[in-house]
Amino acid sequence: MLFNVIRKTTSLSSELQSEVKKILEQYPNQEMHAELQKELQKLGSILMHVAQEEEFGRTYSTGQLAKFFGVSITTINNWIYAGRFIGVERSRRNKQARICENTLWISPTEERIPVREIVEIYEQKEKMGELSSPSHGGNLSRIRFIVETINYFEKRYAKPYQEVVSEKGNPDDSEDWIWAREGKEWKSLLKEIGDL
Repeated sequence: MLFNVIRKTTSLSSELQSEVKKILEQYPNQEMHAELQKELQKLGSILMHVAQEEEFGRTYSTGQLAKFFGVSITTINNWIYAGRFIGVERSRRNKQARICENTLWISPTEERIPVREIVEIYEQKEKMGELSSPSHGGNLSRIRFIVETINYFEKRYAKPYQEVVSEKGNPDDSEDWIWAREGKEWKSLLKEIGDL
């Protein structure tokens, strides 16, 4: 097990990896080796966790994603139900969703962006002090984003939301997956801007 972890998590040459394996197998019955084996197994489980995280990427809760995207948890959940996170589905309504950093998010302009990039942008802005908290004058960049996205939808459909709903129907019940996804987001953004 340890040999496989070393192989996955380091850039050791195959000759050196072979030597490590021989050393670990050389004295299996000695008392000291038993203690060493226990410690190596503990280290191995830690390294396996790190290796898995590197292989599959970090995962984030809906609350963490809401912070990174600058939206509400409800919006993140709406995006999950609308298929805006490619490959992420919820089997049970109240189950906590964990979304991998390698998951692609479909933006309002149909661009596919890895969640990792959104997190990196958030962390960079946080380091630069560009993020404003609601207690310090409101989140101006969030308001701009909402207004720009609503404008995008109004240009795309050439009408305000209510008129599009009267033509296409409620997005919650629509079989047109594009309208269902975009209509739900549009509706959510209108509600959010109305609540500010």
